[in-house]
Amino acid sequence: MRSLAPVALGAVLAAGLSGSAEASVLLKLDSVTADGSNFLYSYSGHITPNEGVVSGDQLVLVDFAGYVAGSAVVPSSDISVSVSNTLPAGLTLGGGLTDDPTLPDLVFTYTGADFHASGGPFPPVLNFSGLTAESVFGTQASGAYATSTVQNNGANAGATLLESAKVIVPNAGNLPISGVPEPASWALLLTGFFGLGLAIRRRRGVRCLAPTRA
Repeated sequence: MRSLAPVALGAVLAAGLSGSAEASVLLKLDSVTADGSNFLYSYSGHITPNEGVVSGDQLVLVDFAGYVAGSAVVPSSDISVSVSNTLPAGLTLGGGLTDDPTLPDLVFTYTGADFHASGGPFPPVLNFSGLTAESVFGTQASGAYATSTVQNNGANAGATLLESAKVIVPNAGNLPISGVPEPASWALLLTGFFGLGLAIRRRRGVRCLAPTRA
């Protein structure tokens, strides 16, 4: 079975499919928003003119911690979603990226007709969006995604292309989801500002008491 990461396929069809700037299929996290007690992760990306997809291609969000069952949404009915703790057969992770078998992977599988699978390249780059999933965790960390597509032109036309790169995913960590400090952090910041204020006032006092030169 091929693999064209979860979000990528739907976007390609909507075309109107981040991690590595060198990857042909790029995926990036656009936003994280609170949804009740959960957090909605929204992704977008693109697929380059030299690649297309065929039925069975996949895109996989690796180690999507805290996944809320049934929450994944894709922009096309030609994409199915499943959950696995390991990469589907054939997909690989390179560049030191790893897949934790204790965390769920979101597998997005293309089930439609061949799209830009031959006769390319097909400029311009095809952008996609609308890939979302919820997690119980609002904290994030650097994770990975893996894809499989098909080369649509040149000497290797028809060859399966396997890629992987970094992307932000949910993480069961202790960091705030944005730049907003937690209560304990606020206390430390206020203490720091208070101390800084005292230091400045003392310096000013010393300057005022110092004798002036003629």
